[in-house]
Amino acid sequence: LIILGFPTYHGEAPHSMVQFVEKMPSSEPQKAAFLFTTYGLYPANSLYHLGKKLKEKNYALSFTAGYRAPATDAALLLPPMKPLFRYGKKTSKKLKTHLNHIRKCIVSSQVVEVNPRFRLHALLNYPNQYFGKRVTHQLMVNDTLCVQCNRCVHQCILKCWHRGSSSLVPVYDNTHCEYCFKCVHHCPSNAIMLSSKTKERPKLNQAFYQKRKEALLSCLNHEECLVNKPQGRNQK
Repeated sequence: LIILGFPTYHGEAPHSMVQFVEKMPSSEPQKAAFLFTTYGLYPANSLYHLGKKLKEKNYALSFTAGYRAPATDAALLLPPMKPLFRYGKKTSKKLKTHLNHIRKCIVSSQVVEVNPRFRLHALLNYPNQYFGKRVTHQLMVNDTLCVQCNRCVHQCILKCWHRGSSSLVPVYDNTHCEYCFKCVHHCPSNAIMLSSKTKERPKLNQAFYQKRKEALLSCLNHEECLVNKPQGRNQK
């Protein structure tokens, strides 16, 4: 069993994830796969389209799942609202069900294929998808705040950051950027920003996710989930 997860951006899997699947070697014999996505508003047909590419590689989708999760882009672009920083109410219940399914798939030698259906109503999201994908952003670096840790340079899988020959701070190139904003959320000194207004926004960084991870894990054995309960005034 292979397990693949990806975030949904504007109703689609990121181009980097599509490329990853396209470069995967074909499976022989056929293997089972669990494909899941996280999304802020709506997953549309992201699972369906990426699932088709996995099928071309001779992987059978045993099951798929979508989890509503904190929105890394909307948390910066929209006015601060609690739903933007929360997991879906049934996330812990879903995880428990899917973990049991994963155990069964690992134990069983039988490959059962269940392909996601095409959601026709997802076409209503096309205008948002069309215009959302064409919006570009130019990230800025505050020279006085940057501690030159190079985290953004080392962690960006698309190489959007590099050390400039004439600059003390990293230089940003949005040519291949998918606007996941990982660099913004994980900058230890809040030096990377969309604008001066986003500098003080709560960040979805390692500390933020660690608290929610612990809450999700504790929820697996309890009926009441505490994952969305406040964890202090601000999550930075």
